[in-house]
Amino acid sequence: MLHLIFILIFFIVILNVLGKIARSAKKLQPREKTSGGGLLDSIGKAFNASARNEAWMKAAGDLGLSFVRPSTVYDTPSIAGRIEGFEISVFTEHDPDKTIYRITFPKNIDIGFLAMRDEAVTMLNRQFSGRKRLDKILNLLPDDLVNSAVSAYEEKALNRFLTKERRDALLRCLRLYENVKIDDNSLAVTYNGIEGNPEKLCARINTALMFARIFGCDTEPLPTPPSAAAHSNDIRNPEAIKAEPKAIKAEPEAIKAEPEAIKAEPEDALSPPAPAHSRNPDETSDNELLKKEALLPALFASTFVGTREKELFELVRGKEVVWDGLLKGEYEFGMDFAFGSQGGVKATLELLEIRQGAYSMKAKVKGIVCFPKSELQTLRALNGERITFRGTLLKFEGFAREVYLTSGALMQEGTQP
Repeated sequence: MLHLIFILIFFIVILNVLGKIARSAKKLQPREKTSGGGLLDSIGKAFNASARNEAWMKAAGDLGLSFVRPSTVYDTPSIAGRIEGFEISVFTEHDPDKTIYRITFPKNIDIGFLAMRDEAVTMLNRQFSGRKRLDKILNLLPDDLVNSAVSAYEEKALNRFLTKERRDALLRCLRLYENVKIDDNSLAVTYNGIEGNPEKLCARINTALMFARIFGCDTEPLPTPPSAAAHSNDIRNPEAIKAEPKAIKAEPEAIKAEPEAIKAEPEDALSPPAPAHSRNPDETSDNELLKKEALLPALFASTFVGTREKELFELVRGKEVVWDGLLKGEYEFGMDFAFGSQGGVKATLELLEIRQGAYSMKAKVKGIVCFPKSELQTLRALNGERITFRGTLLKFEGFAREVYLTSGALMQEGTQP
């Protein structure tokens, strides 16, 4: 009898607590009273909001950006900050739900530039109302790029601005995204739905930033090597980014275009005299290729990663390396798209700064390393410091500029790679 009374009291307490949660949720958002969701709907939204906020917070932390927490469980978070002079803003809109990634350029292009692709042709016509579309006049866009257009104040100014690299990037950008707008000030990409996966958020921000660097940098491009001319028209239609790739962070790898040849700049150790992918693999020893100063520039020097880089990585996949890097973050996980269900600690390190693309922009390459769970406290104590570690090469993400390594192990201080 006493057990039955105890159980009844327990259920009464639980129902009372749930009732208070529901009433608080309704006070925060009165319009939900008519939604018909009831108590379970309120509880479900609270749990979903918590998971979503955690994902956005992690993405912001991984990229060194600021997380703006929503004021209620019915509002959505946002991400803001600056990377290499570019203002980053990620936010949402509703009815229907959308996530917008906006990258603002450090300097106004000031030619009246407008390039756009939109699923709704009415939106496209509204944006280009009163404008002279130059895409057909200048033979910029192929016929298969529907609902797309390009314009500027003057044809000559547009021709000067659209260097070979920018033309190629424009085609890739318009093919990759179904909803994108580039103007004098910024690049904005819109996805349907509100993203809740931190890896996809990071990948989408990195990809948008990659395109923004090309359009929003007024530095004169480096001379185009003759060998790059062979690739000038080799722009293939990528798979839609909506088709989820095997590794969720690898969305941008849908672009299959061959990378342009990059002229090596032997300024320092960050830019080796001859990238490994320009040499015959048979002539490059394993030890030399596995050094991060050789392998990372070979994988990421081109703005658009293509077949050569993928083939190069296949030569070293599964091999063990000893590298060092600046530890930027770490957290424990149970399931991961890259590392599977083995569990462990996922650490993010800055490995190397390289020069990337024909504009010789500096870019940081990151290492995503899976350590045993037993190393969590040690790694937390080392956050912000440079560490030496051992790991096995697993995969790389071209557009996010990341290398994944499994079987991570911390090396004693003074250990040489």
